[in-house]
Amino acid sequence: MSRFTNHYLQLPSHFYREQQPEPLEQARLLHFNQPLAQELGLTLSSEQLLQITAGQALATGMTPIAQKYTGHQFGYYNPDLGDGRGLLLGQIFDAEHTSWDLHLKGAGRTPFSRRGDGRAVLRSAVREYLVGEALHHLGVPTSRCLSLCHSPETVWREQPETRASYLRVARTHIRFGHFEWLAEQRDYSGFTALAEYVIRHIYPHLAELPAPERYAELYREICRRTAALVAQWQAVGFCHGVMNSDNMSVAGETFDFGPYAFLDDFKLHYVCNHSDHEGRYAYSQQPNIALWNCQVLGQAFATLLSSAQIESGLTHFVEHYNQCYLQAMGAKFGLISPATESKHFIADSLILLDQSGLDFHHFFRLLAKLETDEEDQWWAFVGHSKAWREWHSRYLQQTQTLDRKACRTQIESHSAQFILRNHIAQTVIEQCTQGNDTLLANTMQWLQTPFAPPEQLQQQYPHFLHPPAAHQKGLALSCSS
Repeated sequence: MSRFTNHYLQLPSHFYREQQPEPLEQARLLHFNQPLAQELGLTLSSEQLLQITAGQALATGMTPIAQKYTGHQFGYYNPDLGDGRGLLLGQIFDAEHTSWDLHLKGAGRTPFSRRGDGRAVLRSAVREYLVGEALHHLGVPTSRCLSLCHSPETVWREQPETRASYLRVARTHIRFGHFEWLAEQRDYSGFTALAEYVIRHIYPHLAELPAPERYAELYREICRRTAALVAQWQAVGFCHGVMNSDNMSVAGETFDFGPYAFLDDFKLHYVCNHSDHEGRYAYSQQPNIALWNCQVLGQAFATLLSSAQIESGLTHFVEHYNQCYLQAMGAKFGLISPATESKHFIADSLILLDQSGLDFHHFFRLLAKLETDEEDQWWAFVGHSKAWREWHSRYLQQTQTLDRKACRTQIESHSAQFILRNHIAQTVIEQCTQGNDTLLANTMQWLQTPFAPPEQLQQQYPHFLHPPAAHQKGLALSCSS
């Protein structure tokens, strides 16, 4: 039996409310993420895991709590936030003595549920379950899910749906909004206690620094990790959809999934959330919004830091984002060590992709075929327009000093073949709704090798590896869960 604790209880009692979950009725385990369990050193039987995931019986050492926080939602401060449908059960330590949060989503009402029922529906549970695995194996820091269960209980959203719950694993569930709440409350001792908690469990290398410098470096590290994270989102064509500050993790992990999407046809200003009428969280705006959220966090950190220290953190965000983005996007074009000037080529390439309405992921897979016997496939895809012929000449200039084989290898190793597009996730959801979880299990396995799809995927679902049909593209989803 694995050993659990909940070190969040070391923080002041007004940070949380103890709350038992509302058990799921007639629950069955849809999936158990065994590779993740092995990474955590987690030893639970399927029955024990079902009981925990369904909120029926928790393990020794688990103390379920709902956290209090606030945050900016679509740019406006909301003081009335907190864990409304999830409970932090506690932590487990892996073989490296790193602690990981276990969080039960869809656990039922909490003191912070407001008018919600605190439950999750199968549709949103499957989407979060899949995307954590997708991002992780693309090399993007993210929360992941350990187990998923389903109940025939009816939950009302836009229409009646069935209930689900799942265990989420993350380095921490501390959000930017936790610090915003404490700053708004002028709880200076609480703010310091939370900063020390984050340093102790997420940034222990800062612990030996003197107090003023320690907190400045903490803020700088959060800015740094956030910048690197969003640069990786842009490179893999991922749209979060709801980058509210309460959905931003201080560990720099992708967190709190709603109407996310991976790009189909490349659209710079693609909006995946149909509730985002002004396009605040469009693909093109994600770096700016991440910086905005870091500014909001900086305003909270004014409790401990000077304006110069905050400005230094924000400057570091911009510099680190630019560096990470250039490296990540340069790699997709096969630029092994992209020069600073390459940013103009990359930007112009994306503009042309947008104007041409070409599939983002398929473009890069075919790019590796240039100057090979299969080059005609790339030209057939982009077309022989004057714009692309000029682009091709410019690209050859960018790569003229590079070894062609190394260039192709670079492209292929940074351009996945299997992407969790929305129409694929929807197909899995429909299968699960009909009581068939085979495709869910297969998809979880396929997501683990996105750069080299197994034969089963290539034979049974070859269309999952190609650009979607017109009616499958650009699905916009709501925040309902």
